[in-house]
Amino acid sequence: MNDALPPWLSLRPPCFADTEDGEQVEDPGHVEILSMLANLNTSDNTFFVIYPEDEDRDWSVSVHTRPRARGGYEIKQHDAATGEHATRVDADHTTITIHVLEWISQRRLPSEL
Repeated sequence: MNDALPPWLSLRPPCFADTEDGEQVEDPGHVEILSMLANLNTSDNTFFVIYPEDEDRDWSVSVHTRPRARGGYEIKQHDAATGEHATRVDADHTTITIHVLEWISQRRLPSEL
């Protein structure tokens, strides 16, 4: 993990990200999420999705550009185990990155603490 964040944000379950343009990022951390955000555009790379490595777990968080809106990004979170389905909008890359990492960190199982 490539993070310069509080330790609790680095303690997240193993995961990977897929981008619309075909890039796969293993275990994305702060730097990698900031880079994926910077690479989003409104033509051929409009989103990325982060999934758990464990195929038995059903959660995801995605970040999409908002071309028809006033810019910014839409962040969607889904966790079948908790019934959580949430959407938020933000424009600041650092705020989005920390939010995504916090949310993923909350997906840890007790055995991963």
